[in-house]
Amino acid sequence: MRYCCEAIETDSKTMSDNVIKFRKPKPPPKAPNPLLRKLMIVAAVIIVFAAAWVYVQVTGVPSQ
Repeated sequence: MRYCCEAIETDSKTMSDNVIKFRKPKPPPKAPNPLLRKLMIVAAVIIVFAAAWVYVQVTGVPSQ
């Protein structure tokens, strides 16, 4: 028997519908680390103070 007919190919596609496909479930999204958020805030504050210090050093404090 030859398997070149279009009808047989469409039947083979419907046969694959009966196959159970096991898929790995997606892992739940991870919650952000609160310690990392605190470190980012501290780093931002340090950067702001460093930028202010550099600004004062470059421009100089006006004399009164």
